[in-house]
Amino acid sequence: MENLSRIVDNPFMANPDNEGFIRSFARGLSVIEAMGRSGTHTVATVSNATNLPRTVVRRILLTLCELGFAAESEEKGFRLTPKVLNLGMTYLTSLPFWGHAQRALENLCVQIGESCALAVFDGSEVVYVLRIPSPKIMSLRLGMGSRLPAFATAPGRALLAYQSQQFLDHYVDAVELKAFTPSTVDSKASLMAELDVVVRDGYAWVDGEFDRHICGLAVPVRDEHRNVVAAISANVLSDETSRERAAKDILPALRAAAEQLSGLAPAFLGPGNWPSARANGTNSARS
Repeated sequence: MENLSRIVDNPFMANPDNEGFIRSFARGLSVIEAMGRSGTHTVATVSNATNLPRTVVRRILLTLCELGFAAESEEKGFRLTPKVLNLGMTYLTSLPFWGHAQRALENLCVQIGESCALAVFDGSEVVYVLRIPSPKIMSLRLGMGSRLPAFATAPGRALLAYQSQQFLDHYVDAVELKAFTPSTVDSKASLMAELDVVVRDGYAWVDGEFDRHICGLAVPVRDEHRNVVAAISANVLSDETSRERAAKDILPALRAAAEQLSGLAPAFLGPGNWPSARANGTNSARS
């Protein structure tokens, strides 16, 4: 998927066409991102994943090994080392907000007995910045840092619904609305209709669209300016609940947790510099 940040024409952002952009640094980060995906990582596979020449990839990998962020694996390839976690932990410990969010999610998980997460928009996907699993849904695929399609998940829709029409037009042009299950909403018109329902109800409900066995409920989290910058969600087994039951049993606790964090969430968590047509909390229609 194309990163939406590349669509934004922002003269204050460094990009490959201006002198503020450090190409070698960007290449190093792309290699780290590629190695964070599952599979064997050799010079060839990382080169294919990043579209970088093999000679460049090899130098970057050797540099990461020298710095302790990577090591040679037994499969004649390379792997990341635990030192890479320092990069992510710097982000998570840089603001008091993360401590508040961690406690809010822990309390929420105990209260409702379901897996809970805090997600933000990144590129064209949502990423879990915090997640507390429950014994019911212990997916090895989902954890802190997991990336999910925004259009087919509850936290993604809770974030998308409060963006401007301009943002959404760019989003649907850049993203393939792939049908992950027979229930997936995979057309622009249907997605826009679902987002209108999110704004009307104040929460997102997605049942079996990304994983046919899982449904999700999510509510927006706002910054001090009342812009929607994150979403708190809970995942439930589809055969154990319904929208009506989840709205009755889970939604009040989700909203209470979101209210605890609203106003504390930093503005930089929001989806780039796009204006939000509904940032002030009103239900003004997208034009």
